[in-house]
Amino acid sequence: MDTLTASDLIDFLEMLSEEMPQHKDRLRELDAQIGDGDLGITIAIGMKAIEEGLAQLEDEDPGMILAKSGMNFNREAASTFGAIFATALMSAGKHIEGKAEVKVSDLPEMVEAAASGVSARGGAKPGEKTILDVLLPMAERLAQEAAAKATMSEAAEAAHETCREALEATKQMEAKHGRGGWLKEKSVGIEDPGSTAICLMVECFARFVAEQTD
Repeated sequence: MDTLTASDLIDFLEMLSEEMPQHKDRLRELDAQIGDGDLGITIAIGMKAIEEGLAQLEDEDPGMILAKSGMNFNREAASTFGAIFATALMSAGKHIEGKAEVKVSDLPEMVEAAASGVSARGGAKPGEKTILDVLLPMAERLAQEAAAKATMSEAAEAAHETCREALEATKQMEAKHGRGGWLKEKSVGIEDPGSTAICLMVECFARFVAEQTD
């Protein structure tokens, strides 16, 4: 698999929508330590909305599938994470607007576009314990993979590896936004819940691509 078609993307989102709710309790417990404790429920509701909306997206291009899936998520699971996640998907989707397929060379710029959208929406900067702290390292690693002519599977696995490393680094960061920002130094030592959710999604993507390649 060297490219992702619209059909591939829908298949992946179906897989993601089935798997992410299984992490509901883990995400809820993690979020309760430095957030509102609602991330697990938000993910479960939002993913169900994505899954239910896929039937209406079969004739859309990959960019529109991502953008509308983000809107579907936030419509049913309106929250801080819902708004940020929707912005990330819409920003990434806009970057590939009109393209019939997603190539490895598209991935770094899509993730960079997602990060830029998130930063503009929430005012976050790198190092403030947000999903930017996993998105930006992944964008950099994906750019390296694209330059090396990596396959989609190799690039996805590299992104997952980088996401795990970046997630671990968020433990040493002090939260600056939301309820975590009130805790200040007490948020140190805990991984960013939103970034944890993103890494779980990237792990699912890497596995999906590997399965399609086998």
